[in-house]
Amino acid sequence: MVLQRVIRAVIMGPPGSGKGTVSARITKTFGLQHMSSGDILRANIKEKTELGLLMKSCIDQGQLVPDDIMSRLILNDLRKIDNSGWLLDGFPRTVSQAEALDHVYSVDTVINLNVPFQTIKERLTSRWTHIPSGRVYNTDFNPPKVPGLDDVTGEPLVQRDDDRPQTVTRRLKSYETQTEPVLEYYR
Repeated sequence: MVLQRVIRAVIMGPPGSGKGTVSARITKTFGLQHMSSGDILRANIKEKTELGLLMKSCIDQGQLVPDDIMSRLILNDLRKIDNSGWLLDGFPRTVSQAEALDHVYSVDTVINLNVPFQTIKERLTSRWTHIPSGRVYNTDFNPPKVPGLDDVTGEPLVQRDDDRPQTVTRRLKSYETQTEPVLEYYR
């Protein structure tokens, strides 16, 4: 019988640094479950849960969701895959969240994507999404064939609230002050 080690990892980086893209490659290569705090947040907002409405208000103001709410959401989902290896994307974002995670699980490794804020601003403010399918376009390097319309359906593209220039700037400032200490915590 071969025992396989369960890997529990965290990927970090500012919003828009490419965590989702890199996470997809890591989870495929190592057979890990991918858990994105952004996906969990958007699902709760879409379903208009009580927490979802509270979170939408925070995000629209460029703020991060309060630690206790994020920790409850993520730890609850982790319990559902308790015996699996996983990669957390976008959590923890504060030292308090890291401590809550460490209280329940042992993190094996932390991956940090160090991308300049100016590059992120350019990427995110150029990003447009076809909401029903989740297809993402970038007006700089992956534009739709017809500006403003999805290539497959011809339906309108939208810029998510958290991709608007003012919101991006606020989110990056929040990341810098609240999340960079987490990197020090894990060092």
